Amino acid sequence: MIAPRLVLEQLFSAAVRGADPYAATFAAIDGRTLGARLWILASGKGAVPMARASLDAVAASHRTVLGGVVVTTDNVPAVGPLPVFTGDHPVPGAGSLIASQALSRVVRLVQPGDEVVVLLSGGSTSLMAAPIEGVSADAMCALFRGLHRSGAPIDEMNAMRKRVLRWGAGRLAVALAGSRVTCLIASDVLGDDPAAIASGPCAGDAWTAAGLIELAQRRRLWPHIPDEVRRCLDRTLMGDVPETPKPGAAAFALVEQRIILGNRDALAAIAREGATLGVSIRLAPAPVAGRARSTGASIAHAAVAAREAAAQRALTTPCGLALVWGGETTVPLGAGTTGVGGRAQELALAAAQVLHEYGARGRGITILAAGTDGRDGPTDAAGAIVDGASWSRIALAGRDPVHDLDSHSAYPAHCAAGTLLRTGPTGTNVNDVVIALVD
Repeated sequence: MIAPRLVLEQLFSAAVRGADPYAATFAAIDGRTLGARLWILASGKGAVPMARASLDAVAASHRTVLGGVVVTTDNVPAVGPLPVFTGDHPVPGAGSLIASQALSRVVRLVQPGDEVVVLLSGGSTSLMAAPIEGVSADAMCALFRGLHRSGAPIDEMNAMRKRVLRWGAGRLAVALAGSRVTCLIASDVLGDDPAAIASGPCAGDAWTAAGLIELAQRRRLWPHIPDEVRRCLDRTLMGDVPETPKPGAAAFALVEQRIILGNRDALAAIAREGATLGVSIRLAPAPVAGRARSTGASIAHAAVAAREAAAQRALTTPCGLALVWGGETTVPLGAGTTGVGGRAQELALAAAQVLHEYGARGRGITILAAGTDGRDGPTDAAGAIVDGASWSRIALAGRDPVHDLDSHSAYPAHCAAGTLLRTGPTGTNVNDVVIALVD
């Protein structure tokens, strides 16, 4: 029998392959009738393969592009004729501002009647971030940092962030008004809402300033909102600052948006790989969401219950039973928290604690939690793989796993136990996957 960790690594690799942005982009453009004057704007962690795919598809139809730009995390000089700019993530920085300026230069060259292919993938919000007039770069970055610490879900974070972003809330489509825009999206947001993905550069913004203020108060986000952003919302309420472009506005008349890739593709690939390996796959009917710690505990409980139910039915498969979830959790950080880790690592650490508490009943279960982009939080790991002995191994290595979990220091805990999953950047980003393998 293959070792459980190897089985999980193979399933995760299949998830990444199933979320291939090159293949999805090529299929979306191949054979499509495109205008005579064509531009390509790509942004996100999957921007390089998406840009390459679009150029290859255009070349296959014996066409050329006038120009464009690629904004990503990859340090590559160019993709064919398209220059590449490296933005900053998860908080904008100097690279993001430079990338935004490069995008602005290209947008100014686009003429009415031109065709623009916009390629979006996860990470775009930060990578091409620049503030609107009246908001400083420092305030914009403080908003990003504050919302990250709040643990707000990505759709709520982007609802607030795009309010102050040069290219968010449909403002890219407004700048391209008069041209035909095809926006192809690799989704990293649950629900696949184009207005939430990448902060909706080509989608109308349904949120109003009044709605955002109510959201911030109801969700206790107000302490994380810088004064400049609060004043911007106030000025919008008073009519001194215009509202964001709304759905149905004339600027979106020539905009087509398509979700070409998402978490569902990663999960489908896991199911196919499971059949090849002899693993019985059970896909969860609902995505994981909410806090990483409580979600990890719930998943461990579900895995133990599934193992005991399978034992009662004498269910056997060559490589076990795998419970599979997709989605994205959050890690709210208190004031002064300095722990190092990510949502997938914290989920895995919480699951390890529950498996440890089950004792013998927690044996024979191995759990993987990882981000499909290969980077979980500000670390070099995609996530972690734990089992019933991981919690004890952390303690034996001289660390206090309870303190590490409480202080959001999952990364050093997993380092000590050798449970980190390191893949390097994958070139895609379609949320996270969690797999509980039951022997």
